[in-house]
Amino acid sequence: MEQFKISLSTKILLPLLLTHLFFNLGCSSWALKDKCENTNWFEYSQNIAFQGKYLEEDAFVKDCKGVDRINATQIDQGFKLGREKMCGYDEIYKRALQGQPVFFKFCDGLEPSLMKKRFAEGLIIFCTQEKGYSYGKSGQVYQKVCNAKQEVDFLPGYFQGRKEYLTQFIVDKKEFETNQSHLLEGLEISENNVSRAYSSIPNLLQCHVVNVYNQALKRDESKNVCSEPGYIMRQRTSLFESLSTARSQTHSARKTLTETRDKILWAQHELSVLPIIPSKITEVPNR
Repeated sequence: MEQFKISLSTKILLPLLLTHLFFNLGCSSWALKDKCENTNWFEYSQNIAFQGKYLEEDAFVKDCKGVDRINATQIDQGFKLGREKMCGYDEIYKRALQGQPVFFKFCDGLEPSLMKKRFAEGLIIFCTQEKGYSYGKSGQVYQKVCNAKQEVDFLPGYFQGRKEYLTQFIVDKKEFETNQSHLLEGLEISENNVSRAYSSIPNLLQCHVVNVYNQALKRDESKNVCSEPGYIMRQRTSLFESLSTARSQTHSARKTLTETRDKILWAQHELSVLPIIPSKITEVPNR
C-alpha cells in the first residue's frame, strides 16, 4: 500500500547543488583558457611591442602561460616583427602624426639623432590646436608627446574636444543606465517568481512495502522503500535549472549596471579636472 510523507530530500538536492558549485568554480579557469586559445598571438605580441613593453611585462601573457595556453612561436615572431615595424624611420614619423609615443630604447639599430628628427617632424603636424581638438573629441588620451611650446596651441584644442567627448559620453551612458535598470528590474521579478515556485515544491516521499530476502535468516522480510515521486523530481530539476539561469542573467545585468555607473563616475571626474580653457583661445572649426 502506497503512502506519502514529508522529507527534506537532501539526497536529491545535494548532487544538483554540487554540480552547480563545481560548474561556477570552473567557469573562470575555462574562460581564461578559451580566451588564451582564441587569441591571435602574432598580432597581440606585435601590439605589446608597439606599447614599448617586453613580453614578460604583459599580465595577459603571464596568465596564459600559467594555464599553458600560449603559442610560443607566434608570440615570439609577432613581438620581433612589431619591434622591427616600430623601429623604422617612416613608422616613427607616422606615430608622431598619430600622437603616439616612440620607445627609442627598442630601436638600438637606428641612428638616434635621425629617429628624433623624424619624430619631431611628425609632431609639428600633430601638435596644433585643430589636431588637438579632433584628438580629444575622438576620446583618445593625450600621451604628452608635444613639447612645452607646442602644447600652448595643442592643449586648448584638446581640452575642448575632450570636454565635448566626456559630456556626450555621460549622456549616452546615463541613457544606457536607465534602460539597464529597467532590464534588471524585470529580471529580478522573474528570478523571484521562479524562486518562489521552486520553494513551493512539496518535499514528499512515496513509500511502499517490498519483500526482501534476508540471507542471514533465510527468509523473506517486509521492507519499507521510499523515493521521491518522478513528477516532483522532474519539476524540481526543471525549476532548479531555470532558477540557475535566472540568477546568472540577473547577476550579469547587475554587473553591467555597476560597470556603467562606474564609467559615468569616471567620466564625471575626468570632466571635473579638465583645466578651464582660456577665453582668448579661438574656436576650433567644426568638422
